[in-house]
Amino acid sequence: MFDKSVILLLVSREILEGAVVDRNAAFIASRVDDIGYRVRTIQVVDRVEAEMVQALKWAIDQKPTFVIMTGGMGPNWDDNSRHCLSQAAALPLEEDPQAVEFVQNSYRRLHAKEIVGSPELNESRRGMASVPRGSVCYENTVGTAPAVQLRVGSTTVFLLPGVPAEMQQFFTTNVLPVMNAEGPDTIRGERVVDYHGYDLSSISRALADVAKKHPMVQIRTRTQGFDRTRVIRIMLVSEHEDQAKLDKILYHAERDMRERLGVELEPRPTDASTIGD
Repeated sequence: MFDKSVILLLVSREILEGAVVDRNAAFIASRVDDIGYRVRTIQVVDRVEAEMVQALKWAIDQKPTFVIMTGGMGPNWDDNSRHCLSQAAALPLEEDPQAVEFVQNSYRRLHAKEIVGSPELNESRRGMASVPRGSVCYENTVGTAPAVQLRVGSTTVFLLPGVPAEMQQFFTTNVLPVMNAEGPDTIRGERVVDYHGYDLSSISRALADVAKKHPMVQIRTRTQGFDRTRVIRIMLVSEHEDQAKLDKILYHAERDMRERLGVELEPRPTDASTIGD
């Protein structure tokens, strides 16, 4: 099974206080899952330097393929994600000439729209161009802070702004291509079994037995509906380099699951012609 993974860190005091609802983690996690990566954990981190450094060090020590941190990237005095990454990676902060140009372009654009009074770079604005040595920076075409990409050992770390519109633009334009390039040479498939019942405990043993019998298949459950209209949706997920073998793996797991639960097997065009016992 493909085991590349991602750790998400969200820097936000507002989320911890319940003042705002996180949108970034759901956006990133759904797209990461779509391309075959596994999100190992999602952590919300306070905007406190020591805690941010500790969270980054821990994440890097786990050796995931990617660590993605959102937030703490602006010109404010406590926007210190770049500094915290330099501490965690034991690399000095350096002003990146291209990042300076990116920040300058952003403030010229904002000045032309009469959003800011001056396009000149003061100390706070220029600070967004100071990044850990060896970083790759990406221009922010929505806001001001450039995104940062840094290789630390076997892990690639991305620092993205916390504003959802800015984060989504960077993730789609800059992060996804990198993740796809390092991604699995596998095909991902899924089968769904709907069990019309409301007691998950009554089918727990069946789920465990099927999981043990089919170790290449991940079994996930989600409960939908209320009371006697409740449906337990069982998702069987697997990956393989060969589509025919993947179909066979999922077919047998689904067949066994339906037999254990007494749910009729739904025929598929490919099953009869390409999959045998």
